[in-house]
Amino acid sequence: MAFDDPRLDEFAASLTNDTSALILVGEDETLAEFVTGVEPFGGRIIETDLDEKDIKALRKALKAEKAHA
Repeated sequence: MAFDDPRLDEFAASLTNDTSALILVGEDETLAEFVTGVEPFGGRIIETDLDEKDIKALRKALKAEKAHA
């Protein structure tokens, strides 16, 4: 699955071996609480918006993955 967002492309290119990434999708208030909670641990936070088409595609892919698990 691919999203047309240059920031995500840059992020993917910046990943190196022995690192990790966490991608969250949620409402602004929930994400703001998460950012506040993880700030003391450092790292880089990249925020982007997905359009409704991308959100539906992501939900469909997650449901399919869950069905195969």
